[in-house]
Amino acid sequence: MRGLPAVELEDLRSSCVPVNTRPWPFQLPLVLPELRVLPTPMHIFMFSAITWNRHHIHYSAEAARSEGHPDVVVQRSLLGNYFARHAGAWLGPEGRIAQLTWRVVGPAVPHQWLRCNGVVQDRFDDADAEADAPLRLRYQAWLTADGDREVATAEGVLCIQAAF
Repeated sequence: MRGLPAVELEDLRSSCVPVNTRPWPFQLPLVLPELRVLPTPMHIFMFSAITWNRHHIHYSAEAARSEGHPDVVVQRSLLGNYFARHAGAWLGPEGRIAQLTWRVVGPAVPHQWLRCNGVVQDRFDDADAEADAPLRLRYQAWLTADGDREVATAEGVLCIQAAF
């Protein structure tokens, strides 16, 4: 699709069976398939345009360099989008992201592969929940560049309806 970062979806599609076809319990912690994205200056510019982000470090390499960055910088909200795509690819259409927070710890720049990895760590103990209530699972993820340089971390709550 035009205007979106390149994503290697084949690995996700082949290794990520929709959750609603898996009976509970499945083994936790569960390592999720990696999501790889390659942002370009155009992706970063267009994301700024659709989110009305006018900060110049997202569209002017010169301005970004004057603030100590090597090139234009990927927006915090776009990094959050990558986490949502990562979790959503595993959840499938029947699941939902109930909560997602992330923290940027280093810059991401264009033409640099970003790797999003994560784990469904454990299940929240919902002793008072109704029998048919969705499972609430703790999600933790991290985004790296240059192989292992950490760019952002995330945590959240994923909800799925599991077959018992």
